[in-house]
Amino acid sequence: MITVNRLHPLFFAEIVGADLTAEPTEALRATVQQAMDEHGVCVVRQGPISDEQQIRFARLFGPLELPPGYGTRPRGRMAPELFFAGNLDLEGNIKPLTPANQNIAKGAERFHADSSFNPLPSKWSMLRGVECPPPEIGGDTLFVDLRVGYAHLPQALKDKIEGRMGIHDFWKGREYAGLEVNDEMRANMPMPPVLHPLVRVSGDGRKAVFVGGHCVGVEGMSEEEGHALVEEIYDHVTQPQFVHRHHWTQGDIVIWDNRFALHAATPLNTDQHRRDMRRATINESGDEIDTYEYRRRQNEAAA
Repeated sequence: MITVNRLHPLFFAEIVGADLTAEPTEALRATVQQAMDEHGVCVVRQGPISDEQQIRFARLFGPLELPPGYGTRPRGRMAPELFFAGNLDLEGNIKPLTPANQNIAKGAERFHADSSFNPLPSKWSMLRGVECPPPEIGGDTLFVDLRVGYAHLPQALKDKIEGRMGIHDFWKGREYAGLEVNDEMRANMPMPPVLHPLVRVSGDGRKAVFVGGHCVGVEGMSEEEGHALVEEIYDHVTQPQFVHRHHWTQGDIVIWDNRFALHAATPLNTDQHRRDMRRATINESGDEIDTYEYRRRQNEAAA
């Protein structure tokens, strides 16, 4: 029997009793879908499973967004359909805790929605804890529900953003996060800005304010004015009372709706513990395609 229990007063639930090692059923799909519609972020309490079982589960809910270079990636130690997060190198060894490696992680430590810098933002992400350091060591993940954040916005701010389009820019977002970005990086991976509505509506009619680390401005405003506005909203929706902190245990699969939730990594300031996290990302529709191949095709079509 599968049960769903809310863990935060405003959102976030755990799904207990699902067996992802077995062939998925329609009852499992429907239960997870309903829980996600209501809570926005859910953790499936599950013992260790394989990459293939995670991918099979993810595909119940839509086509996968594939990692960069998917078609040429060697299988290595994990399935090429999955994105990696953690402190391990390609051979599975712990990366040394250097300033350079810490700097790379900064971008993920700002609340964001995965792939909002794409013309087609992703539907869900499913992050699985393969190897997790003890909770007291670090490596937790923080979440907020953007429908909750919108509900608590002052009415004047709601009126100001209604009908407006946010500018999502991968490279500018990294610059605002304090990361160094140069022309060579931009040339090697062209990521022109895209527009998404600042106010989105979920299937049950609840409105959400769609900001986050990749949202850097507002169409029709100056760069300074637009950035100030999205930062004001960002600061509001990420207040402590709206945040849930997830302490990882091995086998956890946390699912979040990238259209209505943000997440942020917390620092893991040690190289004495392994952290191996693997993410399947699901799009609303379309073919399964390498995320940067998708952007390349979009850029060619726009040229």
